[in-house]
Amino acid sequence: MAEAPPIPTAPAHPLRRLMRRLPALRRALAAALPYLQPLLRWLEAPRYDRWFARWQASGAADDAAIAALVGAAAPIRVILPPGASAARASLAAQIAVPWTEAPLAQGLVLRLAPGDRLVRHALAELALAARASPRPLVIYADEDSPDHGPWIKPAFDPDLLRQQPAFGRAVAYDAGLLLRHGLATLEGHALMCAAAGAAVGEAGVAAIHHIPAILLHRAAAAHPPWREAGGAPPSRLPMPLPPALPPVTIIVPTRNATALVEACIEGLLNRTDYAPLEVLICDNDSTEAGLLRRFDDWARDPRIRILPCPGPFNFAAINNRAAQEALGEILVFLNNDTEIRHADWLREMVGHAMRPEIGAVGAKLLFPNGRVQHAGIVLGLGGVAGYDMVQARGDDPGPQDVLCVTRSVSAVTAACMAVRRAAFLDVGGFDEQALRVAYNDVDLCLKLRGRGLRNLITPHAVLLHKESATRGDDRSPEHAARFAQEQATMRARWGDALLDDPCYSPLYALGALPRVLAEPPRRLAPWRRLSRLSA
Repeated sequence: MAEAPPIPTAPAHPLRRLMRRLPALRRALAAALPYLQPLLRWLEAPRYDRWFARWQASGAADDAAIAALVGAAAPIRVILPPGASAARASLAAQIAVPWTEAPLAQGLVLRLAPGDRLVRHALAELALAARASPRPLVIYADEDSPDHGPWIKPAFDPDLLRQQPAFGRAVAYDAGLLLRHGLATLEGHALMCAAAGAAVGEAGVAAIHHIPAILLHRAAAAHPPWREAGGAPPSRLPMPLPPALPPVTIIVPTRNATALVEACIEGLLNRTDYAPLEVLICDNDSTEAGLLRRFDDWARDPRIRILPCPGPFNFAAINNRAAQEALGEILVFLNNDTEIRHADWLREMVGHAMRPEIGAVGAKLLFPNGRVQHAGIVLGLGGVAGYDMVQARGDDPGPQDVLCVTRSVSAVTAACMAVRRAAFLDVGGFDEQALRVAYNDVDLCLKLRGRGLRNLITPHAVLLHKESATRGDDRSPEHAARFAQEQATMRARWGDALLDDPCYSPLYALGALPRVLAEPPRRLAPWRRLSRLSA
């Protein structure tokens, strides 16, 4: 079936045109007026139909370039729903598509549902992806639907797949994999999970390949395609703890801020359901008489130690020293301006931090007004790194349920971070020389990732965070020089990695606001001609 004709669109709203012409104004408003971010997102985001037509669709003019790139390709078998005809999916004349019902011993198997439509070049993209080395056994791509918009997916995330049918229906499986493991009769989420497990077992996570491009238009459906048929948000990912809980050390740096520290410590001592607990309060030259008296009171509690950390504020050095002193197997770095909301927050974080394949675990942090402050960090967003879904409503599930699923992220904030002490020390802890205040948490997470560990965000550990209530804003004049140096360090150290976050699609822009479609996307179809970019 040929690509659907372009959807007629109205001219862009005048405010959208104005904001696009004034990028500096957009950035300034986004930073200075966070409550306006939903409006700014609407103003900055392109209309999806226009964006798709310009950056994702292909036409007859592209056929020669596609054919030259694809050449001879392994067969792709498209399985059609009952009553459908082969002509409904004859979308790429350059690719051989066998239609017989006999099992296919090699090549890829793609199963369509009633009403689904592949884009014109979908089979060509799959054929090119199948040539990667090591050879992929599962290949999936992005998709859209008329009632739920685009479903833009991250790189393979085993935890996300356990909670939702994360491959969607734009997914092709290696025929041999299905035959070897007897998976040909499975469908839907069950097939995704079984095939992913088999592929990773045979060839590791590289056997699962994501194409960051819209390759399939779904039929209309009542429930979002990233949810099961019932339409309910995903349930909590179970992560049982052993009967003998691992000891945890919670590290809380502070300088004065008596009221904030009292609220934080009270929640740790009285509203946290976790017994083998040690709290290290790192005192960075506090002078408030009330707080010094509280230190004396808290020191009588066997769960608390006061660790003097004098000298100029160096967040990384303070936490590194505390990690050396800690008795716990799990370290939790916690800002003094956080408050506990639910008693099981620490059990949730420790359950994930104990997993041998996991590095740092972050919590969902809310501003005092109930909006999201932290739900994971995106590399490159706003420059070096920025917060995903910042200022979303606290009860909002987010696009593709990102705010209510446990998922992989490249980095999490040290305002509330759990990590195994051994893993933290193995990568050298925080960089206390070049990243004294900012980005040391992102740097740590990237070092953990370099050891082959995944970093996670869990929405089931929720805390209140009065961000930078005691330290202040990194962009203020008194901190600007130090902050610029720390940004330069991150760019020099991590380079292109800051522009290629596997947990954040290259179809999104890296401006001030998260999850805005990029124009042009940072990933284009390989046959795109330069002339199309300037059109």
